[in-house]
Amino acid sequence: MTCIEIITKVIEILVASLATLAAAYFGAKYAFKLQNEKDKRASDATDVKAANSVIFELARTFNKFTAIKRQFVDEHRDKTERHLMIMPVAGMSWEPPKFNYDTISFLFSSSDPNLLGTLSLVEQEIASTLDVIKQRSTMHVEVLQPTVERLSQQIGEQVTLQQIEAALGQRLATTLRMSTTFMVEGVDNVLAGCKEHINKIKSETQKLYPGHSVIGMVPPAEVGSNNAPAA
Repeated sequence: MTCIEIITKVIEILVASLATLAAAYFGAKYAFKLQNEKDKRASDATDVKAANSVIFELARTFNKFTAIKRQFVDEHRDKTERHLMIMPVAGMSWEPPKFNYDTISFLFSSSDPNLLGTLSLVEQEIASTLDVIKQRSTMHVEVLQPTVERLSQQIGEQVTLQQIEAALGQRLATTLRMSTTFMVEGVDNVLAGCKEHINKIKSETQKLYPGHSVIGMVPPAEVGSNNAPAA
């Protein structure tokens, strides 16, 4: 075998080896790309699921406070004696929602990086308002109602606001007025906060993950009293 034949053979072997290596490299690279895309799709789906979970909890809370507003607050909202007229709330869960901020930390990279901070304020407003409603309801049942019943037995059915407050005493009457004010304002603030953050979280999640299904809340005007979550 001549030198030219040897060199030609070596070149053929090298070319074949390089072709094999190149095929393996590009095959591995393509497989790696496919895996990365699969992992990203899974990660994106997890983030969207977390956002939907928070939106759903906000919508549930919105429905709960809408019921309180309509059944207890609205009728007596502007009355001087509303602290006496708004009835105690019963038969509901006093446990506030707890949001997992780690699972929605992707919102830090949204166009509104303060969204998690304002969401935490809404969470605190919900908890404090529920606590006020619960304490006021207990006071209404255990203090106000027995006082009104006692006065009715003593002076008849036509008991005045002044008589009730005098029987309660200044401290209890003031506490009842303040807790009622906190309840009315708290319910309004929770409803506004829930609605705002449902819209914001939905909007920001859709921007970050286009093509994914993000739930929202049907506007009250479209469904009356039923503000159910909607895609």
